[in-house]
Amino acid sequence: MAVFDNLNKTTSAGVATAVAEYYDRALLKNVMPELVHCRDLQKRPLPPHNGRRVQFRRFTPFGAVTTPLTEGVTPAGQELTQTALYATVKPYGAHVEITDEMNFFLLDNIHRETVKLLSDQAALSLDSIARDALCAGMNVQFPKDTITARSQITAEDKLTYDMIKKAVRFLKKNNCKPFPDGFYHAVISVDAVHDLTGDAMWTDVSKYQDKQKTEKYELGTIYKVKFFESPNAKVFRAQTYLYGQKQSLAVSAWDAASRLLTVSDALTEDDCRKLIGMLVDVSCAQSGSAGVQTVCIEDARPYVDDKHPATLLLRWNPGETATENWGADGYTTTIVPTGGGTGGIDVHATLIYGENAAGAVELGGYGRNVETIIMPPGSGGASDPLKQRGTVAWKVKGFAATILQDSWIIRLEHAVSA
Repeated sequence: MAVFDNLNKTTSAGVATAVAEYYDRALLKNVMPELVHCRDLQKRPLPPHNGRRVQFRRFTPFGAVTTPLTEGVTPAGQELTQTALYATVKPYGAHVEITDEMNFFLLDNIHRETVKLLSDQAALSLDSIARDALCAGMNVQFPKDTITARSQITAEDKLTYDMIKKAVRFLKKNNCKPFPDGFYHAVISVDAVHDLTGDAMWTDVSKYQDKQKTEKYELGTIYKVKFFESPNAKVFRAQTYLYGQKQSLAVSAWDAASRLLTVSDALTEDDCRKLIGMLVDVSCAQSGSAGVQTVCIEDARPYVDDKHPATLLLRWNPGETATENWGADGYTTTIVPTGGGTGGIDVHATLIYGENAAGAVELGGYGRNVETIIMPPGSGGASDPLKQRGTVAWKVKGFAATILQDSWIIRLEHAVSA
């Protein structure tokens, strides 16, 4: 029970400030190295009393100057052009109950082990949120030019050297800058590593001239791309539910100019919170034939009344040709979860991106966004009259990640070897 002793007032039960700060530091230390999908993102602090959205800035690059200066004449100044991008900040956390008997009789420090387990959970949770945000980009590349949708990927369509070259060409053509190490970076799944590292062009970390500069989870390089392995890399699987027990949403109207979908379902605030940032498929069917477009939900508004139905704002417009029948009479338009490949096989996503492609809320630093919360037995008041239960928890006050430059990140979708 010593961990719950208050070092300032022995008459009041609680956690000493120094002890709480120790566990906060331990949590952050354990979490940060595991956030593979967050490692290269722009970071923004989360100060209090600033609303539910965090703002990122995307500057428009200047074009080339090809007109020579005129003698004695100062040319007009240039204006900085920027686009404000917003991400909805959401809180996350979980806890474990620890009984007074476990505290009293066990010889080891159960709290330290619990904090380690919770930090692993926090890392997995936040990395998954960032992963899904990065995988919600509009640029996707398939193993063959004849493949136009994820559902057409077969078990033979694996990740190849040619796919990497094509992705690098895409980034270069869009003036995407590599990182200071001279490489574009990529996050790859454990299964996809098996297919790519067997290529003759692969350079393993063991062949680096300076192996001391190797970072955690770094595997090697191929054609100007440095790869980082993640067991949490995105895998698209055939799914039944959109979220919870919800299988689909019915679309009643579509406004291409504002990228706004109107749904007939009575969405709640909690429903909208789950949908924001999600990558989904919009299926538009007529007479048994259906066209599917993959889109990202940028924002969501709940149902208020019949004059103010629930709406979903899309991150991008797939185009008039693909969306002209959405919500139209005679067509059944639904929002469904993203699925797998041919026959329901798993489709793996390999992300390749350059510097400043995406951003996220900062976890450490100003605002103490990440914290460990330890509540001793008896702190529950009337709900714990015999002082039998305490809790250890992790909490992130607010976290979000978003793509800042869509043309600086590309998602390679492919199958993997069995």
